[in-house]
Amino acid sequence: MKKPYILFDAGGTLVFPDVVWLSDLMKRYEINVTTQDILKRVYEIDYLIDKSIKDRVTLLEDGNLLEALFKAFTNSDEKVKELKIKTDNRDKIKNLWAYTFPWVIQTIEKLKKAGYSISVISNSDGRASQVLESIGLSKFMDKIYDSQIVGIEKPDAGIFKLALKELSLSPEDAIFIGDMFYTDILGSNRAGIPAVHLDPFDFYRNWPGMRVKNVSAVPDLIENSDFRSKDFFPFVYDLKEV
Repeated sequence: MKKPYILFDAGGTLVFPDVVWLSDLMKRYEINVTTQDILKRVYEIDYLIDKSIKDRVTLLEDGNLLEALFKAFTNSDEKVKELKIKTDNRDKIKNLWAYTFPWVIQTIEKLKKAGYSISVISNSDGRASQVLESIGLSKFMDKIYDSQIVGIEKPDAGIFKLALKELSLSPEDAIFIGDMFYTDILGSNRAGIPAVHLDPFDFYRNWPGMRVKNVSAVPDLIENSDFRSKDFFPFVYDLKEV
């Protein structure tokens, strides 16, 4: 069986907010949270955004993601304001998302050694390549498609079709892995690409689709799956929104 070409999302999939820095910052404001607490809240916000799209309601105004994160841990508007300022300043110096875990790098190395080709399709701010290079992942990628640079943003199928064209792939030759259901899974399904949704904290239980906790499960999944299954196409067979 031909090995599928693996297309990854970046944020929430391969890279993450610097939870160690955020935890240390909040502790300076007498907010004692663990790195796991922060990571869980980040994914919960992702889920709530997806749910709001599904339910057709507005959850967050643009730019309020950090506020939503900090407000989960303090009722002080003043602390939230100061935390956001400090985080914004840090992001200008070093991207807040320039962080990953050892198991992510180990998984990508394992996939490359097994002969898989990999690229990234990310909704980013023009710094996706820089972020992936800073954490040692860009060397494993054939191409990095940054929405700010290419001018197309997921879930628009155009960014996926651009990648398929430049990589000389048919949709059935690829698999996409990402953490935002109505961004990553919808966009890839629109382009005819089977997709795997990441859900580390089981927020999306009972939602349709193929789901794993994180990228460490990807090698075994790829080796043991039929990508023609409707499980990889929830927006074609279940939600019919492609």
